[in-house]
Parts: sequence; structure tokens; C-alpha cells
Amino acid sequence: MKNTLEKRIILFSFIILFLTILANTGMDIAAYRRDYKKALIFSSQSLGASLKGNIEKVIGLGIDIKDIPGITEKCREVVGANPPAGDYCVITDMEGKTLFLSDPFFNSLPFNHIVESLTLNAQKQVRLIGVDRRYYDTVTPIKSPDGKHLALIHIGFPENEVSNKIEKMILRSIFILLFFFLVAFTLVVVFVKKSIMQPISSLLNGVKKISEGAFDTRIEEVPVYEFNELAKNINFMSESLKFREEEVQKSYRDLEGAHNKLHSSYLKLESLSLELERSEELYKSLMEDSGDAIVVIGDDEIVKMVNKLAEEFFGYAAQEMVGLPLTKLLLLLDVENIPRMHKMFKDALNGLHIAEEMQFVKKDGESVLGRVNVSSIKSGSERLVQAIFRDITKEREILNNLGKSAADLARLNKMKDSFLGLASHELKTPLTVIMGYAELILTDMDDKVDKTVLEMVENIANAAARLDNIIKDMVDVSMIDEKRLQLKLDDVNLNHIVESTVNELRFFFSMRKQGLVLQLDESIPTIRGDSLRLMQLLSNVLGNAIKFTPDGGCITVSTSAKYLLRSKQSDDSDHMKPVVNIGKEHHLYVEVTVKDTGIGIDREDQLRIFEKFYEAGKIEEHSSGKVAFKAKGAGLGLAIAKGIVEMHGGEIWVESPGYNPSQYPGSTFHILLPLNPLIGDASLDYMNLLR
Repeated sequence: MKNTLEKRIILFSFIILFLTILANTGMDIAAYRRDYKKALIFSSQSLGASLKGNIEKVIGLGIDIKDIPGITEKCREVVGANPPAGDYCVITDMEGKTLFLSDPFFNSLPFNHIVESLTLNAQKQVRLIGVDRRYYDTVTPIKSPDGKHLALIHIGFPENEVSNKIEKMILRSIFILLFFFLVAFTLVVVFVKKSIMQPISSLLNGVKKISEGAFDTRIEEVPVYEFNELAKNINFMSESLKFREEEVQKSYRDLEGAHNKLHSSYLKLESLSLELERSEELYKSLMEDSGDAIVVIGDDEIVKMVNKLAEEFFGYAAQEMVGLPLTKLLLLLDVENIPRMHKMFKDALNGLHIAEEMQFVKKDGESVLGRVNVSSIKSGSERLVQAIFRDITKEREILNNLGKSAADLARLNKMKDSFLGLASHELKTPLTVIMGYAELILTDMDDKVDKTVLEMVENIANAAARLDNIIKDMVDVSMIDEKRLQLKLDDVNLNHIVESTVNELRFFFSMRKQGLVLQLDESIPTIRGDSLRLMQLLSNVLGNAIKFTPDGGCITVSTSAKYLLRSKQSDDSDHMKPVVNIGKEHHLYVEVTVKDTGIGIDREDQLRIFEKFYEAGKIEEHSSGKVAFKAKGAGLGLAIAKGIVEMHGGEIWVESPGYNPSQYPGSTFHILLPLNPLIGDASLDYMNLLR
């Protein structure tokens, strides 16, 4: 008995100490986790508010948010200077489209996949988002001066940032827990042995003798006051202690324990009954307030319940539908293929979740296309089938209209390309005749023709030559679109191509009094390419720079080599095989840049200028002439340049701060050409282009 009681006391002390220290440590860790998470969220919200203030100041000046320069760098600066609160910074429009982001890694963040919303404040939203990797995302709206929401600033941090921080605190807390637990437990064991177990042993020995019939036994005095008083009482009670009284006390204790258990069972049963009532009321409330039509059918195929929206959806009152067999309900709604609906009901009873479309007729005769989701639910021992209906008639009409519109656009685009090819070929023959006769009059019959007529013929010849150049461009564009342009590949020194192109255009540089700077890297290797087409490419880009750079401006042409990551080439629809398939590895490219000090290009135009017949800026502001300032062309030069670059497996793009005809911010065209071209489109890693 002594050893058993001692073990129980020590075990009880062990459990109490351990649970007390563990609970205290756990609450400290939980509080620290909560406070640390709140601090990170508050810091992210502060970063979003600061960035919002800066952007709204610029928007207040009348600048569109998409045209504000430096937002991407600002996002990187915000998240780079404030770890760990700012792991990412993404700015989206109100439809969720990404406008700016600190790192392309976060371009695919699922902002619409909200696991948990931590606040209801529309101005300071905090949400837990993500699927495999979760983030605490703070959302700060950007407003226009009139209070309209323009975009959303997303700044957040990964969920495991808090967990990693807590892990360190847990390790330290475990060490402290073990240390103080050992000290406290040692003191408790010493106290139990000296102040409890020794007096109990003395009392136990005396009680044992009394229980054996030695009622004259007296327990000696013990050092603990309470135990000493107990010893005196035992000595006093030992004379009148009887076995029957002990039995009565034991029976009473047993009866009391049974009563306590019965009372506890009653309270638990009452709690379960209340829970069941609340669950039923909650289900009924959710069903009535649901945004979809819901019909509940029993396993006997009888309609048990319908919600208010189902009455509106089908046009029949609840009294007309509740109690009907499933077959009669389907006949009432004039549903097609009733056996299929019965099979859906049976499959749902077996635990399957089924989603199907069904056509039915409302009470007023209106035909409706609906989507029904059927699943089974359990109510006590009875299994029910819950059918949720949604009207998708308008959605289907919209999809059909979109498909028709897409087909019409494809047909119009094909008609445009056909017209382009037809016009270019049909105009070439009569134009050749005009140029031939004009040249014949100017060379062999100039002494037989009046000077006035001769001048008119010369103007006709010049106009025909200009029209011939436009037709040649149209033919080239048509051949590029139809993938019929053939390259004559050879080893080409790009520096020589640049020099030859510049020499052909020196007259125009001189006429416009423009400076020309060549920065050619002599160490670049030769590439495989078509020299004539490359000269045509550079001539078009340089001609564009001459036209949109004012008199006295400067144009700089430079060449260099770059190592870039390139994706594996895939065969196109025409099964055109690449000259070389370089896979997704780093490869050497030669870059040509043409930088001018001209009027610049709007950000919206920087992609569209490479489209056919597109002219940047206002057409009425353009002048005539081949290289005159702001001269208007056919809009084919840069489209041909882009086609030639892509035929060589490269890329071409333009960078410009924007359009400003008074400040002349200038533009820079970048042309990337690989050592070995790939026929058709190629895919480059644009992140490498920006480094």
C-alpha cells in the first residue's frame, strides 16, 4: 500500500507539473504566434498603404496606372527592404489581371482561391490563399481621385514563415520546460517522501493494527500537524469503530458515484438533443436561403422538400410538388429521357455525386436549360437525395454567341490575308508595265517629248517606284504570313551587314542632318542567316528611326553577344523541321540595338507597331516623304522586320519611356539573332532579356 500510494502521488505530481508547465508554455507560444502573425500582417498592410499612397499621388496627376513607370522596381524595393513581412508584391486590376509584380514567380498566385478570410474590412482585407503553398495575402485597394477602385495591391508572406519562427521558439521552450520540470519534480519527490509518505507510513501501521483487532493500539505523534491531528482522531475513533459502519460508508460512496454517473449521462443526452435540434434548424435555414433551387427526395422516390427558389425556378408551388413521386415530377416538368434521370437518382443513393444538364418546361410554358447536381445525404437512418438546380440557359447562349463571333473573326482575318496576297500580285504586273514605259520615255525618247510632259513622266516613274516598294513589302508580308518566304542561309558577319546597311542610308542621314554612332563589337561570332533579308530588316528599323527622329538628332547602332535561355522548339502545324533543335539551355545570341533620340513610342503602341498596316500616333500628324520627319508609310516595314527576325529564330522588341514630341525621350529597338536559326517561331526566356 505504501509503495502504491507513493507511486500514485509522484505520478499525480508529475502529471500536474508537466501539464501546468506545458499549458503555460503552449499558451505563450500560441500568443507569440498570434502576435507575430499580426505583426507581419500589420507590416504587410503598412507596406501596401505606403505603396498605395505613392501610386495614388501619381494617379492624381492624371496618369493611368498602367503608364506609371517604376512600379515594378518599387514593388521589388518594398519586398526586398522589408523581409519577412513582404515576400511578394503584386498589383492587379479589379478583374484580377496582373499589372505589376516584384517577381514573375508569383505571377500564378491563386488570388481567387481563398482558404480563409481573416478580416471583413473591405479597405484592409487579409486572406489566406493558395493550394499547395499558402500565403497570408493583404489586399489594399488603389483609388482614383473620384473614389473609384482602379487596382489592388497584394503584399503577403508564406504561411510557413510563421511556422519556422515558432519552431525555434518551441525548441527553446522545450529546453526550459525540461530544466524547470526536473528541478520542480525533484523538489516535489523530496517533499512527498519526507512530509507525506513518512507520516502516512506511521499512520498506516497504526491503522493496520487496529484493523486486526488491536483496538488498544495508539499511534505515536508525527511531525506534521495535520497528520498528527489525524492520528489523535484515529486513536479516539478506534474504540468505537465497527465493521458495519465501514460497510455503510462504503455502500453510500458507491451509491453516490452511481448517482453522479447517471446525472452526467442525463446532461450529455440533453446536450446531444439540443445539438440535433440546432443542426436541423440550420439545415432548413440554409436550404431556404440558398441561391439555387433545391429538391430533396426520399429513398422511396417521393419528393420530401423544396425551397422557395425551386418554386420560382419551376413555376409550381411547393404544395404542387411535395409528395409527388419522382416520375410524376419529371412528367410534370416535361423532362426528356426520364430513365436517365432515374439512373441518376439510383447512382446518387449509392454515394455518387452526379452533375448533368437537363431540359425542362416551366409551368408558364417557358423552356429552360438547367444544370442539376445530385448527391446523397443522411437524415437519421434514412438516406435522402438532394438535387440542386441552376439555370444555365443564358450561359449557353453566351457561349454559343462567343463561338460564332470567334468563327466570324477567323473568317474575316482569312479574307484580309487573301485580299493582301491577291492585291499585291494583281498590282505587280500593271505596275511593271507603267515603270517600263516610263523608263523608256525618259531614256530613249527624251529628245522627242516636251519638257513639261517629260517632268510629268518622271513624277509618274517616281510614284510608280514608290508604289513598287509598297507592293514588294505586301508580297513579303504575304509570303511571311503563308510561311513561303525561303531563307538562303550562309555564314554572315553581322557587323558587315550593319555597315553595308548604314552606307546605303548615309544620304538620308546627311539630308536630315542626323548624327550616326556605330558601336560594333568585333568579337561577335558569325551567324547563320540570309544576308539580303538581314539588310532588309536593318534598313526597315533604321528607316523607322530616321523618320521619327528630328533633324539634328542622333541614332546609335551597336552589336554585342549574349547568353540566353531558350525553350525547346516544337514543330508547327506544317511540320516544318527546325534547322537545329537547341532545347531549353543557354545559347549564344548576337544582339543589335538601334537607339534614337526621337519622339518615342507610347506603351500601348510598343507591341502593336509590329502589326501589319499599324501606324503609331495620329495619322493626320504624319507628313509625306520616305524619310521626312513623322513620314507616313504603309505600316509594313516593322511587320516585315518582325517576320524576318522570327524566320531566323530570334526576337525583336522596342523599349521607350513613352511618346513626347517636345521632350524627345527616344526609343531603342532590340534585335536578337541566334547563331543557328530555327525555322518558325521560337520561345525565349524573357527574364533573361531583362537582365
